[in-house]
Amino acid sequence: MFTSLCGKEAMSNVVVATTMWGEVKPESGNRREEELKASFWKGLLDGGCKVKRFNDTYESAWDVVGRQPVDRAEVRVSHEIVDRHLKLKRTAAGITLHNELKQLLQDRKIAARKLRAQMNSQDNDLVVQQLNQRQAEIDEKITQTANQLKELDIPVFARWLAKLLGGR
Repeated sequence: MFTSLCGKEAMSNVVVATTMWGEVKPESGNRREEELKASFWKGLLDGGCKVKRFNDTYESAWDVVGRQPVDRAEVRVSHEIVDRHLKLKRTAAGITLHNELKQLLQDRKIAARKLRAQMNSQDNDLVVQQLNQRQAEIDEKITQTANQLKELDIPVFARWLAKLLGGR
């Protein structure tokens, strides 16, 4: 999603800053930072992002934001909205969001079906009551996600074109 917002061309200008270094032991902070680099941030780093540590000092702040060479690459979403006059839902970021919401909706529907099957196999009234409550929460989230998808309502051709041009 983040790459869809910025565009691959601008990723080398992105800095992911870590904080709270004074709150953790250096070994555990280093270990967690390496885990994040290897998993959660891997796509960002592969795209050219850098990781910097903010250590709650003036110098550290300038190290994070002030001493970076800036490539003049455009941020994709602003180019698409301002220069190309696209509505957000027609931008690469909007299309990516639509696809992710669609997947989330599908995952929630599967969870709801599994929960209903589990409720039907229960004899314990307390467990059934708790499962019913969880079912209501999932149903509400399904409704919210479906409404968000309706707001985006991106035509199939636009989604196909975005994938063809390098979007998700």
